[in-house]
Amino acid sequence: MSTQRREIAVQALKELWQELKFEGNPLIFVSPMQKRIQLEHHPMLLDQLVANGKQRKKSLSGQLKSWEFLDTPAYAQGIAAAREVGLLLKVDMIRQAEIGDRNAIPAAPCSWICFTFKSGWKALSVYFYDYESNDTHTLAAIPNGCQDEWLAFLNLIDELHVDIWKNTRRGLIEIIGGDDELANVIRKAIVDDLILNAETLEHVATQRHIFSQEMLEHYEALQLPRLRTVLLIGSAGTGKTTLLKVEGASHAKQGGYVCYICPPPNSRNSNAGQQLTNALQLAAESKIPALILVEDFEMFVSSATDLQNVLDILDGVGTPDNPAGTLLLATSNEPERIDARIRDRSGRIDAIIELGLVEEVELAIRFLKHFLGSAYREEEHAALASQLLKQPGSHFREVCIAATMRAMEQDRTDVSGEDILWAHETILTGRTIAAEPERYTPTPIHKRGGYFGRKH
Repeated sequence: MSTQRREIAVQALKELWQELKFEGNPLIFVSPMQKRIQLEHHPMLLDQLVANGKQRKKSLSGQLKSWEFLDTPAYAQGIAAAREVGLLLKVDMIRQAEIGDRNAIPAAPCSWICFTFKSGWKALSVYFYDYESNDTHTLAAIPNGCQDEWLAFLNLIDELHVDIWKNTRRGLIEIIGGDDELANVIRKAIVDDLILNAETLEHVATQRHIFSQEMLEHYEALQLPRLRTVLLIGSAGTGKTTLLKVEGASHAKQGGYVCYICPPPNSRNSNAGQQLTNALQLAAESKIPALILVEDFEMFVSSATDLQNVLDILDGVGTPDNPAGTLLLATSNEPERIDARIRDRSGRIDAIIELGLVEEVELAIRFLKHFLGSAYREEEHAALASQLLKQPGSHFREVCIAATMRAMEQDRTDVSGEDILWAHETILTGRTIAAEPERYTPTPIHKRGGYFGRKH
């Protein structure tokens, strides 16, 4: 803080104290709550604190009776005279608002304020921007002996701020490391999109008991962080991503907090482990049921630094504890790439659930119904289900789309069983050809023809 501007502000507080005829000499100090928005200068929080005090029969320590903005004293040389806000905040009153946001809230204005407390004493505060240090600062002036009550006041207003932040988490889908539009994609997912066998669905549903009061109390009695970590494994196209989206949409609709972490770029400097750490911390601070969704979990532990961060955060003294419970659902197509210290250690990964290939005829029929839609005909298509087994769910989607396109190409509105089998075989043949190791391997140079057919 600029010494000159601080001295001017301190002297102005002293003179203002005397001008307002407050008793005694003021105790002047830098406010310990140097938050981004300077809570004790935010009108919305102060008004709410006053209103809360009027509703209580018994006053709390630090309870504010009233407050008012003061004109900048002439002897303050213009400090905080403009009452600049500095920035706009998102509705959570923590993060800076961005273009396109709605219901943005102005940050606390640089200002001079007089506080009146229910216990009968008054205090002054100035919040100003220091142009030399490019930072904001707050000085408070209170009667000597009122320090504890002033700190209690700061605590009350901090609790108000936390409540606002917590309420904005309810039903929120937050995206870390990606486009916020992903939240809308997740929110649109519906249970009908999820086609899995009953056993797998039941196993996943069981994990949500981490949010039950009985289970939370059990974790607390065992002195364990109220965190459940589940790894969903399976080959590509088995429905892991769809499961994450459906779980996220459902959790948000129930008023929980959802945090989706995008897979990091293939870079040593991705800092993926820190992103996961931050998400778990946000979940714990929300103090509401929290669901963390992580795709391609193996990429979050690919570097030594990320691995150590994840080891520490999943099973260590620093594991964030959410009193309302946190469920982490992670997916992996390549679980063998996950270090055994995480994958095989209970407490770091609590449950591993496999989403396998379609093995049951009834499940295959459900896929055909879903992806054919109104074109599905039970008598013709159900009989084909047994011929489409041992494939991931995504295969059924591509079969139905390709079959529909074939019918359209032939000017037909119906999708026949022949179309389905043709699409099935065509897709499998394409995969087989692409997997042949030597089919597209370049011919060694010594076996190629030379100029005009000559061989070297």
